[in-house]
Amino acid sequence: KNIDPKMIEMIENEILDNTGSVTWDDIAGLEFAKTSVMEIVVWPMLRPDIFTGLRGPPKGLLLFGPPGTGKTMIGKTIASEANATFF
Repeated sequence: KNIDPKMIEMIENEILDNTGSVTWDDIAGLEFAKTSVMEIVVWPMLRPDIFTGLRGPPKGLLLFGPPGTGKTMIGKTIASEANATFF
């Protein structure tokens, strides 16, 4: 695979978040947001066989609010729970 080693190093050092896994318990409050995200994002990623046809998950999710309200923490938790990479 002709990938520039400098590019790989830059991605690993600058872009990838290697702060460790974040769990739902790490996020204080935001119970409605956490429940909604689990139903919309996490469960369909873990069990795609169940979420097909009319039971398919929404195509997107918008997290909005002022700085410091937990949007990034929810994103990190989604990535952690789904065994995905958080950029």
